[in-house]
Amino acid sequence: MVSNFRSFLRNLPVNTDLMREFLAEHLFDAKDAVDWSADEPVLAAALADAIEAHPETAVRDDLIAALEQIAQLADGPGTRQMLTVCGSDPKIAAAFQSLESPEERALWLYVHAPGKFNEAVVARLFDDGLTRDSSQRWTLPACPDPHLDEAVQNTIAAAVAGFYLKRFGYGRNYKPYVVPRHLEGAVLFVIDLADHACNRAVWVDGHLRRGPLILSRTLVLNYQLATGRTETVAPGGAEAHKVLVEAFTEHGLGKKGAAKRITRQTYRLNALRDGVDIFDREAIGIEQPRLKSIATLQLETGLRSTHEVMGRGNRASVEKLLDVAYPSDNPLKRQWQIVGALIELPFYPEEGRGGEKKKTLPVRFNRKGQANLHKFTEEERKLIEPLLVEWGLVEAPKAEQPAPAEADQP
Repeated sequence: MVSNFRSFLRNLPVNTDLMREFLAEHLFDAKDAVDWSADEPVLAAALADAIEAHPETAVRDDLIAALEQIAQLADGPGTRQMLTVCGSDPKIAAAFQSLESPEERALWLYVHAPGKFNEAVVARLFDDGLTRDSSQRWTLPACPDPHLDEAVQNTIAAAVAGFYLKRFGYGRNYKPYVVPRHLEGAVLFVIDLADHACNRAVWVDGHLRRGPLILSRTLVLNYQLATGRTETVAPGGAEAHKVLVEAFTEHGLGKKGAAKRITRQTYRLNALRDGVDIFDREAIGIEQPRLKSIATLQLETGLRSTHEVMGRGNRASVEKLLDVAYPSDNPLKRQWQIVGALIELPFYPEEGRGGEKKKTLPVRFNRKGQANLHKFTEEERKLIEPLLVEWGLVEAPKAEQPAPAEADQP
């Protein structure tokens, strides 16, 4: 993801009607501020300088914030979220086909379909939020067509906002809305607690015109229509998640008390002391896997040490470098507890647009021994999960016993 507005402008065709339309919406008159006949790199830099030098602080700050918000969708994950929330809109689909880059598509969506832009930002930040330890997973009854009209949404939101008001002192004003995710076959149920000072959401006549830049006070529930599998991202701890899920289950699905929390799988990280390998890696298209980083903790002193292989071209594995650096006192042989690791699974390069492309799957483990498997596709998880068994991180799942055949009735 692009880190700042200057980087975003460098990756975007600037001398376009779309950019001028965007600038006009933010009351920025760039007609005389830059030389529009200059080459794109020069023009992008000049425009960034003109924005930073704008005499009105509010105009400058709002414009930079908008550009950095648009940049959140200008990468692979952001593009996927734009497609998933806009998949049923033929006008947007046609516009996307006429644009060449994800930066242009994100800017077009911001200018011409602000509601869909906000939905894509919420979906993107929800997926990012799933990597946090505070995110939760639940099993709810499956419902292909849940009843989530405005009255039901407000009933759910009122129950949740009441909890936040009592516990944390905010939640007097709130706005629920639903974001369909067509590619995932899911819906996002979102509650924006709009009275919080750090939430920069802009509402016009009850409609979300511009979403918050940082969803620090926004609750999101992702509900899979076919399976009922649900994920939640919400501030306030475990009880806040529970209130959100139970209110959604009772009022949105009509199944009070049917929600069950899924406990995340924990892995035996101490099995990583000797690194990782794959018995038949060529058969699944993976080059030599490697342990890129590992963290250890000495419980008696509370000393945590992290060892990481640095350098883009350095393909060494951390346990081998530690053997060389500490031949007689390897930190991994001290029986300290392993509290984090990163395993890289590099695939053999494939021919694609622009030449050869290499894909690498980064499998991360946190201090609780939990992995980031939820960040991968179903196909990728099916590839990774047997490797976790092979490395001794988890026991192989037991095969289900077939049900005994019923005796024939005479």
